[in-house]
Amino acid sequence: MARDVADYVAIALVANLTDEDDWFSRSSEEFSGDLDQLRAKAETIVGFKLSEALMRRVIRTLADCSLIRITDDPFSGTFVKVKSRHFPAFVERAKEELAQAKADGDEVSIITKPSDYPNASALAKHELFDDYNELGEQWLRRALGGLRQRVDSGEPLSASPASAEVEIDNAPASNRVVAFTDNQVGEFDLKATEVIEAVAAQNQIDGEPGLRELILGQLRAGRELIRAGSFKVVLLELTLIDTLRFLAKRYEKELIGGLAAALLTALAKQIGIDA
Repeated sequence: MARDVADYVAIALVANLTDEDDWFSRSSEEFSGDLDQLRAKAETIVGFKLSEALMRRVIRTLADCSLIRITDDPFSGTFVKVKSRHFPAFVERAKEELAQAKADGDEVSIITKPSDYPNASALAKHELFDDYNELGEQWLRRALGGLRQRVDSGEPLSASPASAEVEIDNAPASNRVVAFTDNQVGEFDLKATEVIEAVAAQNQIDGEPGLRELILGQLRAGRELIRAGSFKVVLLELTLIDTLRFLAKRYEKELIGGLAAALLTALAKQIGIDA
């Protein structure tokens, strides 16, 4: 897999490195705060500016590995928690799934059927997390130092698509805000609730412990954004939209899939994204 610059930044946030003492040191607290604070934290760690597009990729990486929680409500606003302490458990689950896939002679499904092996699939997609797990913080510090030197010298970082997004952030912001009418809020709220109820009625999703609860959490977070009436599109994509895509594909011939596809299509048309 390509070594995405966003993955280096995501690992640095999971490692919770801070620019203290000798060069970097670990803080005892997991990060929590708003999106601007998250970006500021990441920039402090890596030592150069990060574009908004790259930060979206960082968040997506952490979400793939279930290492971030994002919520939004009228009182707290958008709030983020990076679940650093969950990293060892994520790697352990990924290794167990990989071992099971090998035992079943089904290793290819880790890539072709990520819903069957969500943790192993995420680790395969973001292989740098495996490097960090094996090589530790000394390797990560050296990698981040190399990234900083490349940026300072103006050299391209890699062939990764993300390399073009590491810049002095002079590109215009793309954090689009969408507002719904009261009627639209009511319509989408109702449809989201139908999907949530259908998922809640299941004992498990794909037989994966904890996946049902994770999906319900993402669906409910997305519904809260809808109820707010005005929200950033990127937040809806990270919560509700991505989850609906998964459900629509995985359960395309069942009630859950039909409900998810209907809501996904309606939302995509309204906010101007691909379903």
